[in-house]
Amino acid sequence: MTTQTIDFHNAECSACHKKHVDIRTEIVDPSPEHPNAIRKKIIFRCEDHLNCDVDEIEKLALVKKRFQDLDESDLVDGDDFLNHIVPDRVNFCSQLP
Repeated sequence: MTTQTIDFHNAECSACHKKHVDIRTEIVDPSPEHPNAIRKKIIFRCEDHLNCDVDEIEKLALVKKRFQDLDESDLVDGDDFLNHIVPDRVNFCSQLP
């Protein structure tokens, strides 16, 4: 089991990068590796996420973790993105009802 030192005064929301305003210990679903184990998590919530349930916070935390190390070179222009997913966008749009 890993242990980490948590800075409770300066921690950011578990779901986003805003400063937390609430700290709760939540019981979460067992993991597939340990189906009979009780798991607890410390969840930090900002004002925007005060009413989110644990499942939603965990989903947002995964998104936050996945995209926190993006470089500016990883970002693309909206038109380039659309051209990539729909190369013939002009003809595609004219076929829409």
